[in-house]
Amino acid sequence: MSQKSPLTYTKRELAGYLTGLAGQNIIYNITATGLAFYFQSVIFLPAIACSLIFALARVWDAINDPMMGTIVDKTRTKWGKCKPYLLFVPGVILITTILPFLNGMYAEPNELHEVALQDPAAYVEFVDSNLVKELDFDGTKYLFVPAGGTWELQKDANGKTLMDADGNIVKTKVMIYTDADKAPVTDNALAETILQEFQSELGFVKKTGAKGALIIAWAAFSYVLWGMTYTIGDIPLWGVTSLMTEDQNDRAKALSLARAVANVGMIGTLFTMIAPAFQGMFKAQGMDEAHSLRMAYITLAVVMTVFATILFQFAGFSVKEKVAPQNEKTYSIKENFQIMFGNKPFRQILISGILRSPIQLLGIVAMTLVMYYFFNNDIGATLFVDGALNTALVLKVVILVIGLFGGMIFFPLSVPALIKKHEKKNMYNFFTAIGAIPFALIFVFFKLSGGNVLTWGGMIVMSVLFFMAGASMGSLNVLQSVMIADCVDYEEYTNGIRPDGVFFSGQSFITKLSAGIASLISGAVYAIVKFSDKNVALLNNALVNGADFKTYNDGKFAAAMFFLISIPPAIGMLLAAIPTWKYALPDKEHTRILDELNAKRNAAETAAE
Repeated sequence: MSQKSPLTYTKRELAGYLTGLAGQNIIYNITATGLAFYFQSVIFLPAIACSLIFALARVWDAINDPMMGTIVDKTRTKWGKCKPYLLFVPGVILITTILPFLNGMYAEPNELHEVALQDPAAYVEFVDSNLVKELDFDGTKYLFVPAGGTWELQKDANGKTLMDADGNIVKTKVMIYTDADKAPVTDNALAETILQEFQSELGFVKKTGAKGALIIAWAAFSYVLWGMTYTIGDIPLWGVTSLMTEDQNDRAKALSLARAVANVGMIGTLFTMIAPAFQGMFKAQGMDEAHSLRMAYITLAVVMTVFATILFQFAGFSVKEKVAPQNEKTYSIKENFQIMFGNKPFRQILISGILRSPIQLLGIVAMTLVMYYFFNNDIGATLFVDGALNTALVLKVVILVIGLFGGMIFFPLSVPALIKKHEKKNMYNFFTAIGAIPFALIFVFFKLSGGNVLTWGGMIVMSVLFFMAGASMGSLNVLQSVMIADCVDYEEYTNGIRPDGVFFSGQSFITKLSAGIASLISGAVYAIVKFSDKNVALLNNALVNGADFKTYNDGKFAAAMFFLISIPPAIGMLLAAIPTWKYALPDKEHTRILDELNAKRNAAETAAE
């Protein structure tokens, strides 16, 4: 009797699965990249609080992910063990993705924030009154007087804050004098600097006591809750790949396409760039710059998450589990931890993935870097100069995006073909070690360019470096998933159990722990250069008043961001090759194991018939 062909997925099932994966990854990127920017640059949480929140979530993930993997492996329904979660969890994730954005502002602007310098020719002789505000700056006391006789913002006939033709609040004009001789400050650059300090010190009110603690607590609670529910969908979504087919080539194909589609889900990172486009509708209602931006982010979070959830739902409707577990015994969380760390090849992948954590900085920092370095935190004003599209800047950004996304999305599609010709272990170590080079060169080139890479030549070089770095990252993601699936086969062959949920919870754990470690690194660097709470607000205001992010604060903020996406990832890539250098599951051995497993399954089915 001829051997039975391996069971595998249909094209329709694969298409539905990939559609769901795209939606799920859009959701992930909205939170993974957009939320960090939202916390720090929109509601102005302290940088150290942001880092601790993300780190706390990762500590909990260390417990939660394997626990969820255990629950998945214990699940037995008519649909299988992964499909039920894909059917019913997306709606829950929809809610928990929106919750972190529904928070108050940790630092709120008051009317003293909305000020601008009076024309020097219009200054009048200083007259002391109860309107005068004092500020010590660099050892000198300065006096601030509203030119219009009031600090209150102008209102229209309906009582709304008055806006100019561009939809911006009409600022209160202010005159600045030295306290010593009551003389006007005539140095315009000095006056602008002093005014920014005035806006930061007197124009923003930090929430203190219970109010401040509640805002930080809600940020922490809602983010941890999102991570828990996301895990409930993520582990079954990846774990089902080893249940959709018995054919290892089809599995490799599905996982490579899945990783490519996951990178397509990075359109969720555009969330940070798109949100300000919604700001105008809230300014029209009389909201100031800070509060209107907050509402714009909340609005887009709802719109994009609903769209992504609809896509996510396709996975639950489409997938079918073809590989039935041969062993009905289930295990406790403690036993599953022992299984995870007792499986040597899986343990090697897990440690390697953790060491590679700093590459997550690219996702965490990238959109903040793009918003500030390329667009001065104002896409509209940067892209449209005097009403005309800034074509040169658009083309330069497109060149960079093609490099990054081309490397991350399209190059990994070649991995299944490469797997047929080369040992997976060798490919994994190659991409890990070689990938460190373009990452390191990103910062080197930034320094060599004098801090300005926005030339045509600079953008081409950066595009090539990002392509190489992205290609390494994308290929490693595919190889990691394929090798974890191999470890599931290895465990079934060795100990008679198939821990798909537990092992793919390891992949989820790697991703989220990596993001937590990366957040700690970024928080530490930001704290060193003081890119935090009121200083971010001060920066934002300076940019509105014409400052250039590339040179602001002597370029320290820009250098910090380029450093974060370059040097730590390069070091992490080099370290990640150490655990897998002598990988314990060669391809030849895995092929033998899988052939024997399929033969056993076929024999069991024949006996049952």
